[in-house]
Order: sequence, then C-alpha cells, then structure tokens
Amino acid sequence: EIGELARAFDQMAQRTETLLTAERRLLQDISHELRSPLARLSFGVELARTAEDREAAVARIRKEVDRLTNLVGGLLQVTRAEGDPDQRNLEDVDLRDLLTQLTDDCSIEAEKRMCEVLLEAPKPVILRGDRELLRRAIENVLRNAIRYAPEGTAIEVKLQPNPDAASISIRDYGSGVPDDLLTDIFKPFFRVGQARDTASGGVGLGLAIAQRAVALHQGKMQARNVEPGLLVSVELPLNSAAA
Repeated sequence: EIGELARAFDQMAQRTETLLTAERRLLQDISHELRSPLARLSFGVELARTAEDREAAVARIRKEVDRLTNLVGGLLQVTRAEGDPDQRNLEDVDLRDLLTQLTDDCSIEAEKRMCEVLLEAPKPVILRGDRELLRRAIENVLRNAIRYAPEGTAIEVKLQPNPDAASISIRDYGSGVPDDLLTDIFKPFFRVGQARDTASGGVGLGLAIAQRAVALHQGKMQARNVEPGLLVSVELPLNSAAA
C-alpha cells in the first residue's frame, strides 16, 4: 500500500510539474512575441487618427489584429499539445484516412501557388491516439511545406507501415534549411528567415506544435535536406504508450 501511495504521489507531482511548466512557457512566449505586433497596432491606431487615408490605416490595423489572432491561436495549440495528458481524447485513428482528408483540404492552398500535393498511402494504418492532435501536427508540417514550395513543384506525402511503427514523410522541393539549423526549426518562434516568415504570416510555431504533439504519442519527428528540398519524417509507434 505504501508503494502504491508513493507511485500515485509521483504521478501527481509529475502531472503538476507538466502543467506548471506549460503555463510558465506560455506566459514567457506571450510576453516576448506580443511586443512587436502590439507596438505596430498602437502605431496604426495613432495613424488612423491623424492620417488622411483612413482606409489604409484601418487596413493596417486589421492586418495586425489578424496576426495577433493567429499568434494566440498558435500559442493555445502549443499549450494543449504539452498540457494535461489525461485530457487527450484517445481513439483508433486511420492514418491513411487522416492523410487523405488533410491533402484534400490543403490542395486548394497548394493550387494557389501552382503546386500539387501527392499522397502515397498503400493501405490503412491504425494508431491509438488523439486524432485532433495528430491532425494538427501533420497539417502544420504540410502547410509549412506548401508555403515554401516553389511554383510548379509537388509536395510529396508518404505513409509507410512498418511492423512496430508508422512512418510519415512530407517533402517539398524548395531551398531547404541550413544543416546547422535543422534541429532549431522545431523550437517555438524560431524562423530561418525573419523577413520571409513575416511576409507569409508565420510566427514560428507550426513545427514546434507538430513535434510536441508527436512526442505525446511517443513518436519522433526529424528534418533533413534531400537536395533539393526539405523532408520532414514522423515515426509513430503503433503500440504507443498513449494507448
């Protein structure tokens, strides 16, 4: 009985530590990332009061509000991805079906960039996990690949079933990432090119959200250059501890 009590206490302490760490990180991230858009928003409000072209000033304010909305939404995704594990909704997820839906949803975005999304998934692969977290993880990687894919190229998505794990790879044919930054791209708010991500509306959270969601399923996410392009691979154990 004393052993069971000790184990229960350890689990409670670990859960509390996880929640407190997620809360501290969220507060630090918010205070760091909200400074610039709030400053630009304040400037836009002052400009709207004095500028002759009110419509342009209002459009500037609306753009900054949209950026703040995207930023807060991304922060909430990060917090959920590393928050209370007991709040996850575990179910049997067909990864082929999930990838099919995601590629269909992202095809419109790819077509706007004169690209196409190609899916190779030979058979269903069933995984026990949180469908919403997995969907967000893969969608963030896929949309990131579409964002930086050159016009007229393809984004290749492959699902490879293995005896103990499912392997998902997403490749674009862009310029890739410097080798010394391949691990840094999974850090929150990291940007390979500040100007490029600012122009595209990115805040450097997509891959961080994806990696944390995959880690909750006892999986691994890695990136490597394939010349040309970047390939992001996800390994998800089929007998995951999440079950």
